[in-house]
Amino acid sequence: MKPINECIICGSRSFSQQFSKPSATGDEFTLVKCDECGLKFLSQVPDEKEIIQYYKKQYFTQRTDRGYDDYFSGKIKNEIERVFKLNLADLDFFRFENTLGSKRYALDIGCAAGYFVNYLKEKSWHSQGIDVSKVCVDHARKMKFDVRQGDYIITDFHNKFNLITLWATIEHLHRPDLVLKKAYKDLKTDGRLYLSTCRIDGFNFMKIFGKKWRFFNFPEHIYFFSYRTLKRLLNNSGFEVIVYKTYGSNIGKSGFLIRKIFDFLAKKLYLGDMLIISAKKI
Repeated sequence: MKPINECIICGSRSFSQQFSKPSATGDEFTLVKCDECGLKFLSQVPDEKEIIQYYKKQYFTQRTDRGYDDYFSGKIKNEIERVFKLNLADLDFFRFENTLGSKRYALDIGCAAGYFVNYLKEKSWHSQGIDVSKVCVDHARKMKFDVRQGDYIITDFHNKFNLITLWATIEHLHRPDLVLKKAYKDLKTDGRLYLSTCRIDGFNFMKIFGKKWRFFNFPEHIYFFSYRTLKRLLNNSGFEVIVYKTYGSNIGKSGFLIRKIFDFLAKKLYLGDMLIISAKKI
């Protein structure tokens, strides 16, 4: 295990324990809160090599509170595409896209099976992806998507990007601060950074569920951001937030009227337990 001894936002070493919870393998992990800036994260995590065991095939093919029914199925692919298309509309992507020339470059960090890479490819983008999961990258390559396996922080790319995305990825990273600083360097001057992540704190639906909140998956999820802490981290990395939205309630069953009502309220009133952000270089 690898302890996290310093806050990645403010550098504080003073933390308050929140609660502990076991992983799928039975190992106990503890959530702490930075006493200085309020960022919440796990006090210790498996290192970059050890944590790969949590992302083996069963994480993507067996329904648990941590994974998917079958991430590689057409049904899940369609649902994922539905969500990121809604996110793109909320982030004013299509207007931004229209300002670009014919050569448009994008990178999806934590791309999993490459669904977003493919979406942009079909829109004539030069799109690439990177992920640590071998099973996901192998699937993406079978589909002829331009995806590579590896650690983004130590991976060089031949070109600058108009768009870099981290869809439900930043909470999984050991060093989100270093990833954002590298993304800043890899973006073109007028480029955009889009990201989504689970949203903690503030007035939102996560309060209803407590420890049983759907995103308290330890140790797959390491960092838990509020809008305030994520904005501060982005500012530290050289970014300015342009658009901020929330969505998702997890109340009621998917497709039922009660879920639709609460999801509508989550987006309309900024009550969602997911957040999305568009940011640009300062």
